[in-house]
Amino acid sequence: MSIYLQLPGESPEIVWLSHWSIRESADGTRHFVGYSRETRNGRVSTRILHLDGATHTAQTLSGRIYQLVGPTVYHADAEFVFNTVAKGIGGGKAWRDATAELIPDCRGRRRAIAKYDEVKLEAAARLLCLSRAYMRSLVRDGKVPGRLDEDGAGVQWIPIDALIGDCTRMRADMKGALEALMSESQRLGLYNYDPDLPLRPASSDEAKE
Repeated sequence: MSIYLQLPGESPEIVWLSHWSIRESADGTRHFVGYSRETRNGRVSTRILHLDGATHTAQTLSGRIYQLVGPTVYHADAEFVFNTVAKGIGGGKAWRDATAELIPDCRGRRRAIAKYDEVKLEAAARLLCLSRAYMRSLVRDGKVPGRLDEDGAGVQWIPIDALIGDCTRMRADMKGALEALMSESQRLGLYNYDPDLPLRPASSDEAKE
């Protein structure tokens, strides 16, 4: 059974993670350990940057959004991946399980109200780097599709296809603006591009089975 690193752009930007837990290394960094519904294998995430315990959503250093599915449960594949990479990530020091501390209702069984082609509004806002209020206004004005869950709790769900489309357009606009800025800087003599300078290598991403 092989373990490999997944680089940015090699898998969906939103991960539905079941049988999950949160492990903390000796230096205080926290990572998800669980089973990916999309790729059907165990996964250890990069460092968790933001965690919303109320909505069970998070964002990691890779930029991916995690939707935690169901309660925290043991999964053999997930533990195999974690035990394989834990020494390398944590420098050989001890880890601890911080799940219950960070998400007190981690063992509660929530009724499934989402489809796997949707994501919660909070996660959608974070992926697009927008505030929740602005994201709600986009849904309210019909600029982004969305639906309320069936149990009347008022949770908004956003289709992933629409979300990824918006994200792709935003990145293209940012890239175009950056290229225009660099071109203008070169024209004014403020910046000279040196093709001989080495490029920074891409950082590693989630470890998978």
